[in-house]
Amino acid sequence: MSLTKINDMKMVKNHETQNITAETLLALQENIPHLKVCCESTFARNYSEDLIRMDVDRDSITVHLSRDGIYDLLPAGLFFAETQLNEEKKRGHDFKSAYYKMKKQKKEVQAFFQPFDTELFKLTIEGERKLNHLCKTGNKIWVSNLPGEVSNEYINKLIPLLPYSSQIRGNIPFLVDLLRFVFKVEKIEMKEIKPLHARFIIHKEGLSKEEYFNMNEELELFFNFFCHWFLPIEKEYDFRLRDIKHPFKLEKKLLLDYNTHL
Repeated sequence: MSLTKINDMKMVKNHETQNITAETLLALQENIPHLKVCCESTFARNYSEDLIRMDVDRDSITVHLSRDGIYDLLPAGLFFAETQLNEEKKRGHDFKSAYYKMKKQKKEVQAFFQPFDTELFKLTIEGERKLNHLCKTGNKIWVSNLPGEVSNEYINKLIPLLPYSSQIRGNIPFLVDLLRFVFKVEKIEMKEIKPLHARFIIHKEGLSKEEYFNMNEELELFFNFFCHWFLPIEKEYDFRLRDIKHPFKLEKKLLLDYNTHL
């Protein structure tokens, strides 16, 4: 990593970054050789951001984080006896020496786990880079599972919402409003045709015969997709295109089941 990029990151660090993870900042760099991680425990989060500081030298970069490492997550009893510092009752016990000996042992244990913390951190950086790539290219991961459907302009508008489909599925008022924006119409109704059967009525005015059939074909493919991802499975759904404002005059172009009804 160049010194210029390191200095740029230090400038970013000087701004308000409390809600920005260290991975978000470091993922902006293409390559970070000889990376080391030092976890200062979550206690440091009380007075520091996630990325506390970076120590840069010729051969490596040490990233100090205000989060728990593997050592902090394991029971302290695995490494130290509960009464290890309670021998001061003995005459001549050197408490200060025992304390510093214990601190040295702690650093040795932390040093043992540091490579594991570093590898875990590198994995999260790679995950962040993949998310950055996904944001730039769009939700292409979903497109690969939709053969033949991505050419549909209406489906393309909903693809970015697929990661949230479980949260909005079955929210009919929201979905009706969503369809208004997808089809660029002022009005969409949903009517109960019979028990467990509902119909979406899209009010689209002024379509020619050719435009009506083309849109109807597009909608058939769209609603197969829409029902699969966003509507409850226990109901059956269909759709109709309507132009109820079209005047019934024989000299006008009339189309049965669109702007003309028997």
